[in-house]
Amino acid sequence: MTNRLADSTSPYLLQHAQNPVDWWEFGPAAFSEARTRDVPVLLSVGYAACHWCHVMAHESFEDPAVGEYINEHFVAIKVDREQRPDVDALYMSATQLLTQQGGWPMTVFLTPEGQAFHAGTYYPPRPMQGRPSFTQVLHAVNDAWTERREQVLQGAQSVTDALQRHPEAVASMLGTDRHTAGPVQIDAPDPSGDITHQESQLIGPWLDALEVARDSTHEGFGNGPKFPPSPMLEALVLLASRDGDLSARAAELLTATLDAMVTGALHDHVGGGFFRYSVTPDWSLPHYEKMLYDNAQLLRVLAHTARYLEKRGTDPVRAARYRNAAEGIVTWLAREMITEQGAIAASLDADSDPVTPGAEREGAFYTFSRGDVGEPQPAVAGWGESGSVTGILDQNVREELWEQREQRTPPERDDKVVTAWNGMTIEALAEAAVLLDRPEWLETAEWAAEFVWTRHWNAETTTLARTSRQGTVDPHDGQLEDYVRAGLAFLALYRATGLEQWYARSLELARATVEKFMRGDTPMDSAEPDAVLVAAGATGQADPFDDVAASAQSCLARWLVLLGQPKVAGRSSDELVDLLVKPAQGLATRAATAAGGTLHAWLLRAQPPALLEVVHASNADWEQVQTSAGKRRVTDVLVLGEDHAPYGVPEASSDEFAVWLCRNGQCELPVRSPEKVGELLDRA
Repeated sequence: MTNRLADSTSPYLLQHAQNPVDWWEFGPAAFSEARTRDVPVLLSVGYAACHWCHVMAHESFEDPAVGEYINEHFVAIKVDREQRPDVDALYMSATQLLTQQGGWPMTVFLTPEGQAFHAGTYYPPRPMQGRPSFTQVLHAVNDAWTERREQVLQGAQSVTDALQRHPEAVASMLGTDRHTAGPVQIDAPDPSGDITHQESQLIGPWLDALEVARDSTHEGFGNGPKFPPSPMLEALVLLASRDGDLSARAAELLTATLDAMVTGALHDHVGGGFFRYSVTPDWSLPHYEKMLYDNAQLLRVLAHTARYLEKRGTDPVRAARYRNAAEGIVTWLAREMITEQGAIAASLDADSDPVTPGAEREGAFYTFSRGDVGEPQPAVAGWGESGSVTGILDQNVREELWEQREQRTPPERDDKVVTAWNGMTIEALAEAAVLLDRPEWLETAEWAAEFVWTRHWNAETTTLARTSRQGTVDPHDGQLEDYVRAGLAFLALYRATGLEQWYARSLELARATVEKFMRGDTPMDSAEPDAVLVAAGATGQADPFDDVAASAQSCLARWLVLLGQPKVAGRSSDELVDLLVKPAQGLATRAATAAGGTLHAWLLRAQPPALLEVVHASNADWEQVQTSAGKRRVTDVLVLGEDHAPYGVPEASSDEFAVWLCRNGQCELPVRSPEKVGELLDRA
């Protein structure tokens, strides 16, 4: 017997299609049903690779008695947080307001209007360690709804009011509300001014704050579980690769953090790629799910850092270590994550069938005992907790462990295609292909990009779908994150390949993004926020804080800088970027570990890539210009042909080949042969 989830495009929802719970998908019909029956809504949010989501499903949602009680007293809604990040974000904020903590599975009880009044995360089948059982919670919520309705509704309204005030609270905290005292705001970056002085005002305090948050014993930040701080690392590698007094400090923080992750158990030393996070502060025990967004961001960081170190030439051991880790990510992607349509799947589960029946399912595919490797064991290989592998493995050991792993049952793959995460991966592959001299990686990036463009983008409605699965596109429109990550991906492919179709697509998407998501001076996460979410307190405004990835509004700022166009959708790119990076000072001093994306965009605004405008170029001339730009074309040089040259072709120019170097709207005298392009680059 199946329920309504049987027709879903989400693997996570399909995992619950056989439950005795009469699940609904999130939408007006479910809330209408709750109003008709006058019962509260049970909202359960999770994702396919979530270990504790599986545990609660087996313990509670597969229990016929639990299902019967839920069906009688609630309307039950199941949400894949990766498919509906807008739903997840609002109710996670509500959960944190109500409980001061959050996580998945997320369990929230709502009024029929969608307002949250009680919340939690995982509930066990029986009371344990002070935590009530799920059945106890269900009964308590039902009693409150039937016996103390007025009190419940008042509490729900209080939560809604607090959620509606969230943007004002953020502005007050970061000092971006002109009516509220906050940190002294530095001016927007001025590329024509003293960049070193401007950076010292902002980046120096940020690095100081990171040092305070740094775990000097184990590296990383904070003293609890360790997550990859990818947005922060992306800003640090950009800063490290530039001249200035702060570059050495940035490089030390960057490499210390990368060393801890690359040599620790977070890194899959046998099969390549990185796990979601370390449960322990010393990186010795990972939570074994593998997420595409983590690996995409780390691929980009590792490639840029390896290139920076190789160019500097003073640390070949680290450079080789990071290059190998980047190559391992791509090997894992190609082997395990490419879908039949050529796009890239979302994640691999943490759980799989253990080698020994009855043993722990989490990490069963990845862990080994010391006896699994023949003697002698290399000194650089080690074991963390519960059989996780650490250290840099000898190739013979790696091959021996891989042969054993191949005999095991692999974890389940969530094969839905998430636009934003594919965008991150395409961008990383395109840049890494150039930086690490692996041009074959471009083919994978182009396949995925072509799928996103042809299947997820609708040119008639100018909408970009959030997800698809097995070629079937989900009807939910993408969030700001999806638009900007796809746009950055197309732009990165253009810079890597020189194929102008990718620039044209990026620019088309940028125009749609600015029109849809910039409401006056306010960036929005949702072009048209869901009506139920608005009633429950959602404002739709984008949040400046980084999470597992850089904030969407900071990525929009970075994209607008890298496009090199003075205007997009009729608005000044510089003015838009200045609005988007306005929280930089407050983030740097008050939320340093969530500031990487915004500071990355700020640094690019202060020193954007040099622009080469190329006109009247033959195919051979164009290829020569690309070759002359070399690896710089994906780091600090943008080459644009005459169809997209933002400053046009000067009226006095002839019809012969020419290349101009342009800065801040001013172009120098051109060179007129491909062989002289290097002269311009020397001044760039």
